[in-house]
Amino acid sequence: MASLMLYVISVAQFLDIMNGSAMTVAFVDISRTLDFDTYSTQWIMSSYAVAFGGFLLLAGRVGDMYGHRSVFLVGQIWFGLWSLIVSFSTSPAMFCITRALQGIGASMSVPTALGLITTTIPAGPKRTRALSIFGGFGAAGAVVGLLLAGALISAMSWHWIFRFSSIFSFVLFALGFFAIPSTPKKQNPANIDVAGALTATSSLICIIYYISAGSATGWASVQTLPVLAAGLVLFTAFIWIEMRWVSNPIMPFRIWHLKNFSSAFIAIMFLQGQFQGYTYYATLIFQNVMGYTSMQTSLAFLAHSLAAIVTFTVLGKILPKYRLKPFILTGFVFRCASAIMFAFVTTKTSYWTLPFLGLLVHVIGVGTSVLPAQITALKDAKNEDQGVVGALYSTGMQLGGPLGLAIVTAISENSVSAADQAASVDMLMESYRNGLFGVVGLGVLGIIVSAILLPNNPTAPATPPADAATDSVVTDDVAGVVIEPSLETTQVVVIDEKI
Repeated sequence: MASLMLYVISVAQFLDIMNGSAMTVAFVDISRTLDFDTYSTQWIMSSYAVAFGGFLLLAGRVGDMYGHRSVFLVGQIWFGLWSLIVSFSTSPAMFCITRALQGIGASMSVPTALGLITTTIPAGPKRTRALSIFGGFGAAGAVVGLLLAGALISAMSWHWIFRFSSIFSFVLFALGFFAIPSTPKKQNPANIDVAGALTATSSLICIIYYISAGSATGWASVQTLPVLAAGLVLFTAFIWIEMRWVSNPIMPFRIWHLKNFSSAFIAIMFLQGQFQGYTYYATLIFQNVMGYTSMQTSLAFLAHSLAAIVTFTVLGKILPKYRLKPFILTGFVFRCASAIMFAFVTTKTSYWTLPFLGLLVHVIGVGTSVLPAQITALKDAKNEDQGVVGALYSTGMQLGGPLGLAIVTAISENSVSAADQAASVDMLMESYRNGLFGVVGLGVLGIIVSAILLPNNPTAPATPPADAATDSVVTDDVAGVVIEPSLETTQVVVIDEKI
């Protein structure tokens, strides 16, 4: 039964990442069908990312207190329901709202799936194998999502991506109901920090909206400035709630005193901002400059996903032997180089020159930066803090993408007028090029910040702390898990009007 449970939650992981990976190809067709304008399109995927990241901590906390099985099953039903509803969207507003609600379902599944593994499978080789299977399904989901999106869009429409996701979610709920063992309810569980979760999520939504809409309506306009003010007030309230009001804060502030975690958290914000900007403009260049169809775009990205599987497998064996800071800095450099390569693509460029090589360089950069950053974030946390540190780190990954993407799209949109972009492909590419230079700028800032803040410690201490699970499990578990967020972040891509 434990094996069946592992494969059920691994398929749920596969489904979530497949759905997100498919958006890399589908977002162009979604924009055309629903008539997204230039600036509201920031929320096609950012709405999902913000909801996922905002509710991740709350969902994980509820799972700890009331049982991972219950939260996981509710998450599957919720994800399936809103996947079905989003497929019937008739307007940008309906799509973004239902997509955000779908993200809440995913936030219930991801942390509780990991919780089910760590609470039902003993630490050691068995757990490492289970986490490797879990991560492998995530990597496969990224590949299948690209191919499935191209096939479904070519044969039917983008709506069926969500409808297939809905069907499989309901099937997984039925299987999980019987395969996942029940656990005794905890006596007198602590109260949930709902106020902290709501103020954190609301403040981040307001701040991201301000960054996204500011370039269109003005940074000091009545449409944006009050939203920023509300976001800052809510964020202040969140800090006060966590420090003064609740006894079981959703974000214990002691976590931020961990040098490795706090510095890695900042690094991952830059890394994810870079990733989303890069994937966004690469997709637009494939379809709007090089003239690729949805299926051709899927195949173009296939090299990236397949190379990611190989890269992460190799790095999982290499990284424990070396210091991680040089890898992270090197990863930033590779990612900047890849963005520059894509910036010089033209309508006459062959895929096998700049795009293909750029994708390979990018995936090396992703592997040598994101994987070491996650190991760095988790390695000095005590055993009882591993869950909250992992949840916070995942939250940073989900929120760094929309923030970075809002910045680079603002650079792109303000550098070339909409009329000029519509007039010729060359001017459209000029806009994309400036956005990619913004991606490079994020990478340069990330290099500077990481060089200053990241400690240059060995991967693991010579003598493990007394509260560590085992002498090697933490490193192995991290290596098994990290494949998931790095590939999953392909989904946090947004779209532009000029498609």
